[in-house]
Amino acid sequence: MCSMSLKKDFGLRLKELRNKKGITQYQLAELVDIDPKHISHIETGKSFPKADLIEKLAKALDIDYKNLFFNTESTKNHKILLNKIFELLKQSNYEELVIIYKLIKVFVS
Repeated sequence: MCSMSLKKDFGLRLKELRNKKGITQYQLAELVDIDPKHISHIETGKSFPKADLIEKLAKALDIDYKNLFFNTESTKNHKILLNKIFELLKQSNYEELVIIYKLIKVFVS
């Protein structure tokens, strides 16, 4: 399970980007083929999307997926961000860690 502030930060960022694009939760849900309630739950921090949904959301918003994780006040502090990442990694299983490692390796290389 994700830390509550990470879920809220992600949800706020998603809502910000969705509003910037000028689409409703319902329209975004249609674009990514999920129930509109799920978009609402993500934006309010009640749930956190899996990697494939994050990619779909980014594509629907016409942004790089990395933009969904930045520009919120609580992620500006480097130490806080590292702690959030570490908390997520601790909750991941081996297969997820392998995928995360590969993504990070590509991103920072």
